Amino acid sequence: MNYNFDDYPEADRNNFLRYNPIFLKTIFGRSDLLPFWVADTDFQVMPALADALKARAETGLFAYETKSPPLKKALSQWYTSRYDIKIHPKKLLFMASVNSSIAAIVDEFSIPGEGVIIQPPVYQVFKDIIDSLEREVINNPLVLKDNRYEIDFDDLKQKAQSPSAKILILCSPHNPVGRVWQEDELTKIAQICVENDILLITDEIHGDIVYSPSKYIGMLNVYKEFSDNIIMVSSAGKSFGMPGLIDSFIFTPNGKYFESLKKRIERFHLDKSNAFANTAWQVVYEQGNEWLEQMTTYLKGNVDYIADFLEHNLAVVKLPVPEGTYQIWLDFRELGLTNEELAKFLAKEAGIALNQGHTYGPGGDGFMRMNIASPRKMIVQAMEQLKDACDRRP
Repeated sequence: MNYNFDDYPEADRNNFLRYNPIFLKTIFGRSDLLPFWVADTDFQVMPALADALKARAETGLFAYETKSPPLKKALSQWYTSRYDIKIHPKKLLFMASVNSSIAAIVDEFSIPGEGVIIQPPVYQVFKDIIDSLEREVINNPLVLKDNRYEIDFDDLKQKAQSPSAKILILCSPHNPVGRVWQEDELTKIAQICVENDILLITDEIHGDIVYSPSKYIGMLNVYKEFSDNIIMVSSAGKSFGMPGLIDSFIFTPNGKYFESLKKRIERFHLDKSNAFANTAWQVVYEQGNEWLEQMTTYLKGNVDYIADFLEHNLAVVKLPVPEGTYQIWLDFRELGLTNEELAKFLAKEAGIALNQGHTYGPGGDGFMRMNIASPRKMIVQAMEQLKDACDRRP
């Protein structure tokens, strides 16, 4: 079956965070913008998912639910069949979101004042979580070399040796720079964490969205050669366009970590299940392979279009070509604008809403993150508006 990712159905999107006119006006100064800032998709979900949710609604029954054995089995088999990642169905934990999971883990396994290593420019919520829990942010900035980001392993070794460093949060694949870490890179990270008794939290929510020839490698597989001092967090929300159903999972091979997190989840009554999320997860993990492959191919077409457009029409804007995720990381530094000037320019002159790069930490000045999970016609319109705005600059 062929799925249509060019479709943009009529719908009231005003309450979608990405399109909300109040949010757009507050953040960008105007509401009539092409919105490419929130990391969700404009694509309708796979038909089998929509049908399953309709059937679930038609029962008219919405009692408290658990995560069923078939759901856990489907999730486990998805990771085993696609990535050879072994996730034991009975050792899965669930929470509302990856962010809430990370916050719970950091709070459970560190104390205020202790350090958490992150690799900026990186998903800005990592820093927000660390700050809100009164932990110390320890930055291991990525290095942009020949238009491709690399990990500074000498700096990482030094930071990991700090007496305060207790945790590293790995974004794999990386949001926003789009790197899909290779096995040798993951191995070096694992070795450094093990040598310094650092707990590794690996956020792999973008693992399903990877562009050939890059390959998503689960950190669990790398780490098992060294230690079980690792906790994986992820969700089906990004992969299948359903973050609004609110669900995520936690898995660790470490029995002590599992029991501690299970008790925390129960203590704060965080183990409630959403009936529609339960239905959705089982359907996508049982039937979603072909839909996901087609969406990823479509996204790669968007990446290729933007890369070609910039090269031939707007060389002043650079693109470190992403290997995965549906975020791209645009380099506007040649425009010579401050972060504030750049944000105003893109909103006022180009009419597009992007995330400001400096909010992702050191190395983000002069960059913008753009969500490209939209129909091609929207991407084309955004690039043309951007070119027109740049052409009008004195």
